Amino acid sequence: MPISTTAANVLTVEDDPIVRAELRLVLESAGFEVCADTGDGVEAVELAREHEPDAILLDLGLRRLDGVEATRRILAERDVPIVALTGRSRGLAEQAVEAGAASYLLKPFREGEVVRALQDAIVARARRQSRGAIAEMLGLLGYPEGWSDDLEERAYARGRVWRRTR
Repeated sequence: MPISTTAANVLTVEDDPIVRAELRLVLESAGFEVCADTGDGVEAVELAREHEPDAILLDLGLRRLDGVEATRRILAERDVPIVALTGRSRGLAEQAVEAGAASYLLKPFREGEVVRALQDAIVARARRQSRGAIAEMLGLLGYPEGWSDDLEERAYARGRVWRRTR
């Protein structure tokens, strides 16, 4: 995977403190940095704003504000990959994806699944942003923006991403 996810900052949101502690151990041993954690939906939105994490692991069964609504509120403010976690139902997880979550995991899950889901979500976001930057550049130069998919694929194959700068 050419895009590095090493040392990505992750916000973990899980109402069970034991699972939250286990997630921290799993993530840190995989090279992620847990910038903050909580078990509360309202606090999740606030921490996402404050810490601007690279990715969020978000349980859907939270206090004060459920995970689906927390997903909506976080994504209304900032584009950040969210991996939803739930032990309740696939239907609830699909609601989170409809609200903008990158993917979901059903509990119980394996440690490797959590790491892979976060890596995939971070890479997908980086590639989406890269494709957008290429499309913008092509448009400014008068070339068809439709070429952005092919150019992004070539850049990704070489381990590169394009970024907008202002």
